[in-house]
Amino acid sequence: MSSLRFLAEAFRRHVTYRPEPYPELPVPGLCCITGDVGDTIARKHLLGPSFTDLELLALPDSERIGTHVWDAFTAGELRNGKTRRYCPERMSSWRCTADHFESLTRQGVRDAVFGPAPESPWAGYVTTSYKKHGGLRAPVNTGDSNVWLWESVRVDCTDRVALQGVWDALRRYQDAGIPRPVLETGEMEPHLVGKVGVSKALDYQHWSRPRIESALYQFCVYLLPSADELMELRSITPMPAQSVRGETGSLF
Repeated sequence: MSSLRFLAEAFRRHVTYRPEPYPELPVPGLCCITGDVGDTIARKHLLGPSFTDLELLALPDSERIGTHVWDAFTAGELRNGKTRRYCPERMSSWRCTADHFESLTRQGVRDAVFGPAPESPWAGYVTTSYKKHGGLRAPVNTGDSNVWLWESVRVDCTDRVALQGVWDALRRYQDAGIPRPVLETGEMEPHLVGKVGVSKALDYQHWSRPRIESALYQFCVYLLPSADELMELRSITPMPAQSVRGETGSLF
């Protein structure tokens, strides 16, 4: 089953995000996107001249498109009096099973990536552009699989030990004073080296050099806490108790 099937079934149950009515009476046919046999409508109603991902079509010569694709792509709602519908399949990050669709913030993605996976098959999509059809590429996960589509890149987070190792290292360097944009590029200006210290800067360069081009590394950098989150985290972290003269661990 494709992620488009999950999305269609979940949206048909969703209270808020409802698919638009079919523009014509569906008839049996072959879906050009998934290759599935089932109810279809004319492809022209959904795929116009601006659609350029033709390599993603299972049957590019078919002039029909499945109603499940229509439901996945058009499900949404009108917001704040706008005339254009908000369609979360391409305008949000999300995780979806056949029973449940959830839009995710960046923090929500982080919780989902590191937390327990749904028991039933699922797909997940992460976006910062909010205009690509995540359902076209998002892989279906079963069992312990934890693979996410990040824009058009698949990020395999199944190895929890490797995932946690990259995350923990990035958080250490972030707490040491290396900001997220620098962790993304690996390019440290002299003033930053002076701030964090030459030893820490060299340690980071040595660790990051073989990893920085990997999808897992870049995905973890994207998920790092923002400056505001770090400030909030520090504000609720209890200060260590002050030692007094004469106690074990005394400052003197």
